[in-house]
Amino acid sequence: MWRVVIRVKIIILKAYFIVLLFYSYFCRLFFPKNSSLVLFGAMKGCYYGDNSRYLYEWVLINKPHLKPVWLTSNKDVFKHLVNDSKPVLSQFSFRAVRYLTQAKVGAFTNSLKDLSVDSRLIPDTIQLIALRHGRSVKRVRFARREHKISQSEVLNRNHESNLIKYVISTSDYISDLQEKCLLLGSNKHMVTGYPRNDALLNPPLDVVSEWIDMIVGVKPNQVILYAPTWRHGREPTQFFPFNDFNRDVLINFLELTGTLLLFRPHVNDLKYPELNKFLNSFVDSTKMAMMASHKQWSDVNSMLPFVDALICDYSALYHDFLLLDKPIILVPYDIEDFDKKNGFLYDYKANAPGPIVDSLEKLMGHINDSVVNGEDRFRDKRHVLRDKIHTFQDDQSSARAAMLIEKIVS
Repeated sequence: MWRVVIRVKIIILKAYFIVLLFYSYFCRLFFPKNSSLVLFGAMKGCYYGDNSRYLYEWVLINKPHLKPVWLTSNKDVFKHLVNDSKPVLSQFSFRAVRYLTQAKVGAFTNSLKDLSVDSRLIPDTIQLIALRHGRSVKRVRFARREHKISQSEVLNRNHESNLIKYVISTSDYISDLQEKCLLLGSNKHMVTGYPRNDALLNPPLDVVSEWIDMIVGVKPNQVILYAPTWRHGREPTQFFPFNDFNRDVLINFLELTGTLLLFRPHVNDLKYPELNKFLNSFVDSTKMAMMASHKQWSDVNSMLPFVDALICDYSALYHDFLLLDKPIILVPYDIEDFDKKNGFLYDYKANAPGPIVDSLEKLMGHINDSVVNGEDRFRDKRHVLRDKIHTFQDDQSSARAAMLIEKIVS
């Protein structure tokens, strides 16, 4: 019986999509362009966050002549924005399809699915601003070594590239690295800084309130975020990949020093049961550890102002964290394999903005020295990398990115 129900639902969804597709072609013929309409989306339509969120909210407040609208496929995101009286549409709605045909400009982070359930609903007449999810040290997309993207993704990305008018970056250095990965054309890269990083230096009051609610009942002396990158589905990411790892020893250290440890597995790593079991068991064993995945906190960058140190590997997160000038500890346990399969855009070890650790003893030692006792021996090295990565180190990136919107709609 359930198989019949599933088949019926699939048939209904396919039929509905065909209707949307025909409606899209109808709108392209009969509805005029609207120069004030600006569409935003992020993270395949599933979450509200990243650069798109911060630019969307900035435009809402500072550009009254524009009509920003958020597009989402997530019911919870839709309800949240409706309750906040922010303009939002479901990607499955007829109005969203019509707006895609009428808008001159759209802004997204990850892919065309940020704006629509299907790229065929996005007309060639819209000009896109790629705000990006962040540029890390690792090679991705067209710059990967062994782990190449599929032919179908190549076709989708080429379609996406043809619609992109501008792609933002944080420096000319990053623009050069970004072009190796995206192959959009060097003339499309614009140095504005990331809108999401404005909130690092000047966190909104609602985010401050959200943070207070998250750690209610815990009064840590310091907070550390452990946020490794995704291994592109080759294997689950390992937390504490040390031969001397002992959970009880680490928990004792956290409780003695008053250190709150936040776990942020990549959203794609949450599908691995053993990793979930390990992290949840750790969290259940002490009040000085918490999960901080997309379920608990959808936008990781808005959490960074409240974090005293970052444990990371190859993620773009440590590039953003450089703006806060706080300790970074690196755990690149599979660096040789990662270099072989993905590769790096610059010399990882030579530019490391913090100590590289390979044991629990060293990890706790560096936390104790640099975070608990404030003996920050890597500050100068962080500054060197920070100044290469970030041309602008202020809270005006949204304003600069909004100028690109104005160029298109004017």
